[in-house]
Formats: sequence, C-alpha cells, structure tokens
Amino acid sequence: MKDLLEFSQNDKDNINEETIELLEPYLTLMAPDGREVFTGPVAKKSSAALEGMCVWAAAMSDYHKQSKIVKPKLRLLEIKMGELKEAQDNLAMAEGELAEVTALKERLRKTFDDAMGEKTRLQETAAKTRKKMD
Repeated sequence: MKDLLEFSQNDKDNINEETIELLEPYLTLMAPDGREVFTGPVAKKSSAALEGMCVWAAAMSDYHKQSKIVKPKLRLLEIKMGELKEAQDNLAMAEGELAEVTALKERLRKTFDDAMGEKTRLQETAAKTRKKMD
C-alpha cells in the first residue's frame, strides 16, 4: 500500500514488462458467463477504493502497452528535431554568407558602374579633344 501511495507521475514510465505480465491474467479474467471480472463496476460492488484500483491498474497496463509504441517514435522525433535544428543553423549560416556575398557583389557592381561611367566620361573627353585637334 505504501508503494501505491508513493507512486508518482514519473513512475508510470518505469513499469516493467514483468509487472504487466503478472497483471495480465487479472485484466483478462472472465466470469463463466463471459463478462469481464476485473472492471470498475464489478469491483465497486465490493469497495469504491477497489474500483479505483481496478481502473488504475487497467489504465497503467494500457499506458505501458501504448508507450511501447509511442516512446520509439518520440525518440525518433527528438533525433529529427535535433537534425532540423542543425539544418536550420546551417541554413542561417549559409544565408549569412549569401548576404555577405550579395553585399560584396553590390559594392563591386557599384565600383564597376562608377569605373564605366568614368571610362565613358574620359572617352567623351578624348573624342572632344580629337575633334578639337582635327
């Protein structure tokens, strides 16, 4: 009884397979007329506390069975979330590099345009000077 009172929310994840195997015959016990015996309404005829224990034991068994399906998926999700975080970090770093390269390209484009403008201006000046010389 002390163990039941001290059973915490986190302990449900520590229920082992052996406990579930020992509990299984009681959870599947049937009366001669085919009715389930280990249920809340049947146990309530004896005691309200027993009803709660029957419902709780069945719920813990169901939780254990479902957690065997869900836990690997949660672990995989955790792994994939880590991979996603790493990929997002890489993406952010690549986008930062892209922004730097784009800024450099724009500076070079401006320098090129300025140089081409200067070249055009010098060519026009040279053409005017040639025309004057002629």
